Amino acid sequence: MRLGLLARIILIVAVALFAIQLLALVFYFGAGEGRRILGDGSPALPGRIAALVLLVDKMPPSLRPALADAFNEGGRTMAIIPALPDGLVRKNELVRIERAIRAALAARGIEAREVRVQLEGQGESGRGSTLSVYVALAERGYLWLDVEDRVTVRLLGVPIGFFAGLFGVVVAVAALVAVAREMRPITRLAREIDRVGDGMDLFAISERGAPELRKLIRAVNAMQERIAALVRNRTLALGAISHDLRTYLTRLRLRVEMMPESRHRAGAIADVEAMQALVEDTLDFAQDTFSTPEPAGADLAATLRLQVDEVGEGRVVLCGSEGPVWVAMGEKPLARIIGNLVGNALRYGTHITAGIELEGPRAVLTIEDDGPGIPVEERGRVFEPFHRLEASRNRDSGGTGLGLTIVRRLVERHGGTIALGESRVGGLSVRVGLRRMDLAA
Repeated sequence: MRLGLLARIILIVAVALFAIQLLALVFYFGAGEGRRILGDGSPALPGRIAALVLLVDKMPPSLRPALADAFNEGGRTMAIIPALPDGLVRKNELVRIERAIRAALAARGIEAREVRVQLEGQGESGRGSTLSVYVALAERGYLWLDVEDRVTVRLLGVPIGFFAGLFGVVVAVAALVAVAREMRPITRLAREIDRVGDGMDLFAISERGAPELRKLIRAVNAMQERIAALVRNRTLALGAISHDLRTYLTRLRLRVEMMPESRHRAGAIADVEAMQALVEDTLDFAQDTFSTPEPAGADLAATLRLQVDEVGEGRVVLCGSEGPVWVAMGEKPLARIIGNLVGNALRYGTHITAGIELEGPRAVLTIEDDGPGIPVEERGRVFEPFHRLEASRNRDSGGTGLGLTIVRRLVERHGGTIALGESRVGGLSVRVGLRRMDLAA
């Protein structure tokens, strides 16, 4: 728990390398010469020696030199010698090899043959790299085999290098899994940080991993709390000011209504109504910041028809699904979303089309207009509070700059999506995806 991330990765690599070296040492020193050469019950080398002894016994003496010439290739030496060399010492660790060769000879009907095994080319470690085998022949002399092959060190009849490589791959995979496990908190932290800022809900990230990661996660959690508190205080102040302004605007509206009919009175009333709309949108924005969605459902198709009927017959063309389409959202926030989007479309366009499409578990509400549209580079910024476009949207006829902000917040709070694009007639296309509800469940 106290090791840092860098120290953990170094430790994983070091342990993996140590495990590989330890396995090689176990195979080299712990298994014994006979087991490393012959393997457990592997008849490969003893069987070939027995077959060669049987061949030499059956072969006429005149052909034996030719056999030796054919065999003496690739680091192997075979000769027929009259007697065992002097100084041949029997080692206990090689007795098992001798017994295996005798067993292979007996299996071919050759009994009571003297067999001696010696490791030549010994270095400072006392380990040999060349295996010399002496087997008594039926007639005088001994068959001498000298296999100068370092790959004779085998286990289960397979070169030990194969097992070392295989074990190395296993250890490497285990090391990669361990490193991936250490990096998992970083991946989870990146995924959770992406969710920060989508709303006012706090996502407490569990503190796991190395000390540096736990410290970073702790800082991110504290940062979320500070940001939420800052936004909450500023939004509450904005809501309080807007609430007080609404009271004064109501009084001002009453006083303006008592003024004589004139051009200035109509302009003053229009200004008061615009300020009231701004205050109402600001209050809605402040309330939506801290409200939590309640599990509810509403008929998207019916709500859309109701909102279209309110703006006047013929101004919006409906298309798509006519039956009930239930979505996971209350009727009030759903009506606010549709009302804001339809109002924006009517403000900037003359031909409005609204429809519903069913795409698997989602219902997609599409509203298109033939207005000036929104440039691609500005489509992300229009969701920011109080942001309005001056070039493509007239400021005098525009809204408060909170309509799309409120719409996106309501949609994302209920698990939906919203995307802006270009309509088929060149204006703006708004696609709102909402989760469908299964009434049967």
